[in-house]
Amino acid sequence: MKVLITGSSGSLARMLIGHLAEKNTEIVGIDIRECSDSLHGDKFRFYKCSITEKEKLISIFAGEKPTNVVHFACSFNKVRNRKQEYEIDITGSDNVLKASQITPSVRQLIYISSAAAYGGKKNNPLWMSESEPLDPGKYRYGMNKKLVEHNYTNIKVRDDLRIVILRPCQVLGPAFDKPKSIVSILIKVPFLPKFTRETKLQFIHSVDLVALMELILKDNEISGIYNLVPDSYSTVKDIVPDKKFLPVPFFVIKGFLWICWHLKIMNIQPASIVHSFYPTIVDSTKLTSRYGYKFKYSSKEAFEDTVVYNRIPEGSWL
Repeated sequence: MKVLITGSSGSLARMLIGHLAEKNTEIVGIDIRECSDSLHGDKFRFYKCSITEKEKLISIFAGEKPTNVVHFACSFNKVRNRKQEYEIDITGSDNVLKASQITPSVRQLIYISSAAAYGGKKNNPLWMSESEPLDPGKYRYGMNKKLVEHNYTNIKVRDDLRIVILRPCQVLGPAFDKPKSIVSILIKVPFLPKFTRETKLQFIHSVDLVALMELILKDNEISGIYNLVPDSYSTVKDIVPDKKFLPVPFFVIKGFLWICWHLKIMNIQPASIVHSFYPTIVDSTKLTSRYGYKFKYSSKEAFEDTVVYNRIPEGSWL
């Protein structure tokens, strides 16, 4: 097995690469920047390449001849430009699909979507299955994930290429390194709006994430869409019981997020605040029952482990 990973310098990809490197798996990394970590040994090769560079991408696939492709690369709210986000997320993902399709060695393409694509809606059931419609509203990250999923599920591919779409929730653990995320706010901010007190949250520990992904990579028959989440959830008051909850009006928080978003102080798109009212708690039974998998960490334990090992600089919650 040789695994090619796009977005290889991102936090989720590095978690998987570290795990696969320990298994002595051949790994090819593609990203626009090389990770500064002294990672992965002589089984890892890196190529500086954007997924928007179609011909270069195809050339790398042809030269390396991977058997499995894991597509992590995306804009993830960082660009703040709709046209560029579309070029990276949609056109770039189409390029990865095209390269996989025309490279005979590739037998499995895994696209990392997001549970955020379900969207925060008033009528969300408590445990959402893969058959629930995707309705991310104005949340562009979720919108782009939905569009890529549509493209990946509505194209005819060669018979020996299997496409797997995974919808993970927020991934936590010792290697968590997103200081501008909602998790950093939960850890560092001394108070939160009262309306978030009962908000339900779902976190998967990196240990469970990489264990399940290893099972998927070794599964020659799997295809289709799967939620990648734990079999538990937490409320905000459960994971930060000592936090002060103040009656701050919703419009104040929305305005604050809008300012922080446009000043690039936070990486939280204002449209995502709807999840504070209508959270997406999804069900992973379809995936875990396939392997008889038992989670090693609950959602709350994943958060607690992150607090213990978090690398968010002291004195800075953004």
